Amino acid sequence: METTVDGVRCEYEMCRAHDDTNTVVLFLHGWGGDLRSFAGAYKAASDWGVNCVNFAFPKKVPSSWGVYEYAACVRDFMLEQGIEKPIIVGHSFGGRVAIILAAQGLAQKIMLVDSAGLKPKFSLKKKIRIARYHHRVKRGKSLDGFGSTDYNKVDTDMRGVFVRIVNTHLDRLLPYIKCQTLIFWGKRDRDTPPYMAKRLLRGIENSLLIMTDGGHYSYIDCKYKFTLQLKNFVTE
Repeated sequence: METTVDGVRCEYEMCRAHDDTNTVVLFLHGWGGDLRSFAGAYKAASDWGVNCVNFAFPKKVPSSWGVYEYAACVRDFMLEQGIEKPIIVGHSFGGRVAIILAAQGLAQKIMLVDSAGLKPKFSLKKKIRIARYHHRVKRGKSLDGFGSTDYNKVDTDMRGVFVRIVNTHLDRLLPYIKCQTLIFWGKRDRDTPPYMAKRLLRGIENSLLIMTDGGHYSYIDCKYKFTLQLKNFVTE
């Protein structure tokens, strides 16, 4: 299904439960993902008798957008669909959006899966690379092939949006998250390392950390454990 929210086209899947439950599980994929990203978890959750929505972030957005505009888009989608305080499951970039919505009091619970959004630690090697990046920007040199894998995959007209998102850190929002939070992480994650999971655990009062043997896509690497934890979290 498709809808237009805040002037952009969004795709989504929705499964309505047959009982009277008001619980809605909202899946938010990572950067560059689509409806296939959480397809397995969406199908599993729909079999548990709860309302499920699998939301795909728009591929094209205004050049002025950042992560807060994406969060507003999801919020407005929720209003359009009559979704009130869902259980939000967010992977990586989807976790950024889940953090914002939870801090605004718009979530019943959140499950952060290898979530992005926190200010990273920088090694000396990384600091040198950042300095080289800014030097190239000032001199107007091409940045093709210079940034991260995700950066180089992004269309040229979306790179400003991507950089704005990466440079927006959400650490200050953690104390405002009052809902129950499950943090599901891969100990081999190099994109959002495990120290970020521990920082989320310290920063969010009502939170629990489940560390797995997976990488950044721990919900795929450890799909059976993920599905079990998700079911317990949703149905408890």
